[in-house]
Amino acid sequence: MNSSPEGNFRPQASLSSGDQYLDAAIRMASPAKLRLMLLERSVEVARMLAAKWRAGETMGSNEYSIQLLDMINELLGGISGGKSESEKKLCLQVADLYVFLAKHLVIAEQHSDAGAIDEIRLVLETETETWRAVVAQEVSKLPAQSAASPVVSTSGGLNFSA
Repeated sequence: MNSSPEGNFRPQASLSSGDQYLDAAIRMASPAKLRLMLLERSVEVARMLAAKWRAGETMGSNEYSIQLLDMINELLGGISGGKSESEKKLCLQVADLYVFLAKHLVIAEQHSDAGAIDEIRLVLETETETWRAVVAQEVSKLPAQSAASPVVSTSGGLNFSA
């Protein structure tokens, strides 16, 4: 382990080609695409967690349940409100959904309830499909020559104006 502080902040020079591709995709992604990527990964983690619990492996709180909770909290943190009253109300409802999912996960951990994780995964899959549609709409609005260009937004949160 490197004990010098400057060594901790050096970029990784030896990223694999897959990691380089993912890094580039993240750097160039719009906020909606980033949210979609997070949702897709959370669905995968929920699926792995339920499988581990069904197999009797790593019961209770484990790396997958902690990772899933972190992702749910990240999704919750990405909700920044709206301009109109109806947008603010919708943001609060979505925030409530993520709080519910986090609580549902914590309760599921107590008994390694794979069925409860499947319920969380189904909700996340529905959210994923919604955000796929948002990203597809976003891409369809881009001019042809800039479709490969990064979409830059000053908003880091949930935006209903797109």
